[in-house]
Amino acid sequence: MTKTILPKSTIGIIGGGQLGMMLAGVAKEMGYKVAILDPGEDACARKFADYFIHSAFNVHKNIEKLCEMSDVVTFEFENIDIKSYKKLENKYNFVQSSRLLEISQHRLKEKEYANSLGIPTVKYFDSNKGDYEVDGKYVMKTTRFGYDGKGQKIISSNDEVEEDTILEELVNLDKEISVVAVKDIEGIEIVAVVQNEHRNNILYRSNIPAHITKEQEEAAIDYTERILSDNDYIGVLTVEYFISDGKVIFNEIAPRVHNSGHITQQSATKSQFRAHIEAICGLKVGKIENREATLYNILGQNEEHFINVFKEKGGYLHLYEKEARHNRKIGHINFLGNVYLEEDFE
Repeated sequence: MTKTILPKSTIGIIGGGQLGMMLAGVAKEMGYKVAILDPGEDACARKFADYFIHSAFNVHKNIEKLCEMSDVVTFEFENIDIKSYKKLENKYNFVQSSRLLEISQHRLKEKEYANSLGIPTVKYFDSNKGDYEVDGKYVMKTTRFGYDGKGQKIISSNDEVEEDTILEELVNLDKEISVVAVKDIEGIEIVAVVQNEHRNNILYRSNIPAHITKEQEEAAIDYTERILSDNDYIGVLTVEYFISDGKVIFNEIAPRVHNSGHITQQSATKSQFRAHIEAICGLKVGKIENREATLYNILGQNEEHFINVFKEKGGYLHLYEKEARHNRKIGHINFLGNVYLEEDFE
């Protein structure tokens, strides 16, 4: 049973990047203390930390140290040492299940899991089994540790296949969407259904509402609810989907707050960050409603451009205080309404 964790208690966060920073910021606003573990001494979430543990993510004793000082523990990304997590989740107050975390860490397991729940996926093959024929264009992805297009490439023959990859058939892509949902002590609420546009495999723009049919939205929500209902999981979870030839197709699970959910900081009656903190602390989240909004991610090479956009057009600028490097996410800007910027940059 989920414990009720009230303000003045300590929330532990594994990871001190921008997601951890925004979770911590909300937790502090609500009156909680925050403990953060991160390998970067200059982690952007550190400024919100009452306690900071400078450590790699695979040092078990330091993760346990975080647990000992925390009343509930959460994380901002999937690539946590699953062995440590399993050892600690029954001893300390972890509310995001190791089962779903382990599934989300492995692209092949994700696809198999979605199919087990009757959720459609693209046609795919396990490169290690060898019983496949690459008879068209496929996306070859490493089964682990891939994000923002890393570990991916397009192939069209068996000769290009590498070990420990999943081969996903390249489909006609109408739209990409994500469903940001939260499970609390009373059940499942939808935080937002978001339409996403990627450039070079990195999220560029998001919109609410998603321009999809009612039937497509209902299917995506149903699939997301199946995943949450099947797991002992509390908190925000995001599922990405393709819309291909009118059909909703599963892409991947993120058992955490998500980049596309940043739009809810302005669009929603309650942001994904507030919803997550409330849920993991055993509080009721309640119904969330959204108004029309647009998000743009800011990459290192485009920082100056978006600062000028902010000066000219206003909006809600969120910078992460991270060093500006090529293709590194260093912030985002939200606008109310459907704001389309004509851009000509990388």
